[in-house]
Amino acid sequence: MAAVLYRYELRRNEEIIATGNLSRETSLQVGDRLMINRSPGIVRSIEPTVDDQELRLVIQLLPDALER
Repeated sequence: MAAVLYRYELRRNEEIIATGNLSRETSLQVGDRLMINRSPGIVRSIEPTVDDQELRLVIQLLPDALER
């Protein structure tokens, strides 16, 4: 099974605070929780990109992480 490739945006409210690339053995679903840069987040959206090589992943910081 090939890894699933993502281009992510980590958001605090509407502000993008980090971007990067992520690969996973299993695909993510909206609502999944994960750690990005040692910050807890929740997947808000997953969309195809123009080149179809990776997916656009929007991760919202969880409320506990907003205080950091």
